Amino acid sequence: MKYTGRITGLTIMLTAIIVVRLYAYINLGYPLTAYPIVGVMFLIIAFMAGKQYDIVKFFSERDDLTECYNRGFVNAIFPTLLAKTNKNNDELSLAILDCDNFKTINDTYGHRQGDLVLQEFSALLLKNINKGDFVARWGGDEFIIIAPHTNIVEISLIVDEIEDKLQALSKKMKIRISFTVGFATYPTDARNIDDLISIADQNMYVLKKKKIKQGNCLRYV
Repeated sequence: MKYTGRITGLTIMLTAIIVVRLYAYINLGYPLTAYPIVGVMFLIIAFMAGKQYDIVKFFSERDDLTECYNRGFVNAIFPTLLAKTNKNNDELSLAILDCDNFKTINDTYGHRQGDLVLQEFSALLLKNINKGDFVARWGGDEFIIIAPHTNIVEISLIVDEIEDKLQALSKKMKIRISFTVGFATYPTDARNIDDLISIADQNMYVLKKKKIKQGNCLRYV
């Protein structure tokens, strides 16, 4: 959780207190050394109000279950990410990861355990992305990784590491957890978020169909 609200609130209030104190000292002869009881009270109020703002903002951008970013946040931040990518003549890659057989997990172990699988899986994603990357719950058992300054090879390596560590999570939970992934890269594959998501989604479903047909553990198309 960021501290934007608290920092902003305290900065504004502290500035106001200093201005008022200087005015009182210059025009009213109020001593600068007097303990600022009222000022401290207002600083506490500003801190609490800023904290509440930070909490509200945090949960407005996050998925309730997994605390990953939500779809609304991705749609809001993506134009800025693309603008920075264009400015630096860079690449941006994304991966859509869909948990395999999640309905079966829910039906076999119950929805509570299914929710726990999503929480643990999302925590694994968050721990293994690079600084500056984003993880969002795109819907249901589908997650998206957005990786600025990253090409298709680099994001594939990130996903490889996640898949390797997923084996330990499966063993810990005593549930076979796996996922199917699809990739897309800007600007090679598409030039807006909707098309990028669509291409990654299509690639993911092509692979999912192959896995179902062949009954193996294919990774990528």
